[in-house]
Amino acid sequence: MGSFLAMGAACGDDAPTEPPSSAGTGGGGSSGDGGRGGGEGGSSSNGGDGGSDEGVRCAGSDIVCPEGARCQIDTEGRPSGCTATCDEARACGDAACCSPGASCVGGECMAADLVLEPAERGEPVAFEAVSVAEDACEVQRGCVGGSGRRALMRFNVSLRNAGEVPLELGAPSESDVFEPNFCESSYVVPRLFRAVLRQGDAVAAEAELDARCVAMASGQYSCDAQGLGPGDHVEQPGTVACNALDVTGVPAGLYELEITVNPRKTLAEASFDNNTIVLPVDYPACDGTVCGGACCPTGHECRADVCMVPDLVPDEGRIVDTLRFSYQTFPADACEIMEGCIGGPGRRHLLQFEGRIDNAGPGHVDPGPEFDNPLFEYAQCHQHFHFLNFTDYRLIDAGGAVVTQGHKQAFCLVDMAPLDPVSPAPRGFPSSGGTGCNFLSAGWADVYEVGTACQWVDVTDVPEGDYVLRVAVNPAGAIAEQSIENNVVEVPVHVPAYTPCVPEPEICGDFIDQDCDEIPDNGCGGSGGCAFPMPELCGNDVDDDCNGVPDDGCTPIPGADSCETPGELTDSMSYAAEITADNTPEVDLSCGGEGGEVFFRFTLPSEEVVYLGTLESEIDTVLAVLEGDGCSGAAVGCSARSCGELTVGTNFAARLPAGTYTVVVKAVRPGAFGRVRLAFQRTSCLGEAAEVLAGSGLVSGDTTGRPIPPRSACGPSSPEQTFYVPVCPGRAVVVSSCGLTSFPMTIETAADACDPATAQCSSPLNACAGDPEGTNAAIFGTRTGGGLGAITVSGRTPVDFGPYQLFVTSF
Repeated sequence: MGSFLAMGAACGDDAPTEPPSSAGTGGGGSSGDGGRGGGEGGSSSNGGDGGSDEGVRCAGSDIVCPEGARCQIDTEGRPSGCTATCDEARACGDAACCSPGASCVGGECMAADLVLEPAERGEPVAFEAVSVAEDACEVQRGCVGGSGRRALMRFNVSLRNAGEVPLELGAPSESDVFEPNFCESSYVVPRLFRAVLRQGDAVAAEAELDARCVAMASGQYSCDAQGLGPGDHVEQPGTVACNALDVTGVPAGLYELEITVNPRKTLAEASFDNNTIVLPVDYPACDGTVCGGACCPTGHECRADVCMVPDLVPDEGRIVDTLRFSYQTFPADACEIMEGCIGGPGRRHLLQFEGRIDNAGPGHVDPGPEFDNPLFEYAQCHQHFHFLNFTDYRLIDAGGAVVTQGHKQAFCLVDMAPLDPVSPAPRGFPSSGGTGCNFLSAGWADVYEVGTACQWVDVTDVPEGDYVLRVAVNPAGAIAEQSIENNVVEVPVHVPAYTPCVPEPEICGDFIDQDCDEIPDNGCGGSGGCAFPMPELCGNDVDDDCNGVPDDGCTPIPGADSCETPGELTDSMSYAAEITADNTPEVDLSCGGEGGEVFFRFTLPSEEVVYLGTLESEIDTVLAVLEGDGCSGAAVGCSARSCGELTVGTNFAARLPAGTYTVVVKAVRPGAFGRVRLAFQRTSCLGEAAEVLAGSGLVSGDTTGRPIPPRSACGPSSPEQTFYVPVCPGRAVVVSSCGLTSFPMTIETAADACDPATAQCSSPLNACAGDPEGTNAAIFGTRTGGGLGAITVSGRTPVDFGPYQLFVTSF
């Protein structure tokens, strides 16, 4: 995917053709943007006048394009030549081809108007000292002047579309507006910003910087289909690598930072006169404060001459102890392929190991909120944020060449294990606005177990032989640290030869392809053979979503737009109703929503656990459960965006007493309309004592006196305590008792609380370094409508029981 030039995007061999002579064309009429022409052609758009014997005259110019060609409109809205090949997305009217970024409105190429403004939050300019490795991408791309300790000047501005039409950029993987940036494994809009640091007429430093995810979080565009609607704004530059000026060696003093958007005019705009913002800069000799004789970066406290920064260290011992090779089979649309964790679909040979990162420094890792943060990227596939470039795995041969790279994105930093189990360090708290899922306290470690997605190096195509596994943390220096000398460990490994699959009977529930047909768990899931839940495909009489009911949620319930005539919920399945343009809001809900509603009703003959989810709906919704028949009852619960800010819909679970309840599903935006698909589940499969967990945090429990089941999937039976937990599609629930239990513990999880085939057992002994009694487990949501998962806490022997705490978080 290459970058584009202002006028060269689409003419034969990617350049405008020479315009033919205008002699002999029809006369009369004015051109202008409307394009009224002479001859017999009549009127057209701003792309061309009426036709003539020789072709189409480009409006406002003497250019005449031959038949079949289009007038290339440059980024300033003027015809610049003819193009014989115009991308379908840029073809406009009868004869125009718009430049990148322009929109076709009424047959005319119209452009947005990009302006830069001070960022709404945070400091506009900040300074940071980072350590850059010799082979870092920033060095290879020329973003910094060299390796070693570099002084960087970061800026933060708001990019706004002040025009009357959208800025259309398209999908990064399809549009030539973007190019891949291998430094951060993402697509970027190259050189969208030019930053120049001046002192008077002298230029102290300058650079051209890329942009990533040009889309407002709450707007009509996203990172998968980028753009800015009129009035939309987004903080930039949003890249992780190459996002700052290298000011190493620049003396302290007063400067001006001149930032220009679209400096090369590669995107069409209504005006280029308002593309620059100038920020005053007071550049200190140190990018923070002098602490203990050294420079302490901005944002970190100096306490008793100690700079409170973290010190991240990969645990070499845990890598050595957990190294193993395995085979897994992946479908063509697997998230692991989209994330770049494997080389392709099918059977893959994987080098797996535990990734434990210790924070041995005096300060916490606290990168702040994920939204509009260049350290994070929202992954649509997994529906959660990724901390970009936190770790880097490489396999190196005897000559020092990189044979294969397994780049793992650390998507959730959590205090999993204390470095000192006898006297654990006190946990810290994330800064305001952080989720706590991207925070690592001083004196604690984060642990990514063997088996975690992307916690591997794909060695499928690596010949048998001896290699070195190199594991690096914070390889790009994005996090200020006490030292980077301990950021890399190297472990010798022998890669065995790839062996073909030998067919064996399929083992259901392990997501491994034992019968060698490249379909894990096929033939599982009952008589219907449903192993991988997919969105329900209406009309095929197949149970696509694996809930046991073919084609459920396909036919809307008539009359459900009134609280007086709600749709009846009876069996555990999905139901549908339509919010139309005629729906007017009837009910105010405490969790928000400003649009129309649809209503449902269910009756419980006895106490049961109920799950409701609108995650497969066409529009964004909130939902509430009210007591009684009608909309005047007290609210049992109200739920909005329970699966994350960027996930459409919400879900809710609770244990409810016998009675009748009304469900209100309300559109988030006024005037929004479309089909609502409501997943409904009622169950008592875990028994009367099972509680329902909602949200993340610490959970207290006690297995003392709890019943001992006749058998256990995870070892000897012992007193156990069970919880329901709502599960979101494509997201994981992580459970840890490291440092929190008083007895040797086992945790059993299930993606479907009522299906034993989905049960998984927690990690084996020594899952928590220094804490032999604790353990970790996870649930990954596979059902597209969400559902109820289960967590079961028990001991490792019949005499292991007592009080405990669990840290439960969803990401």
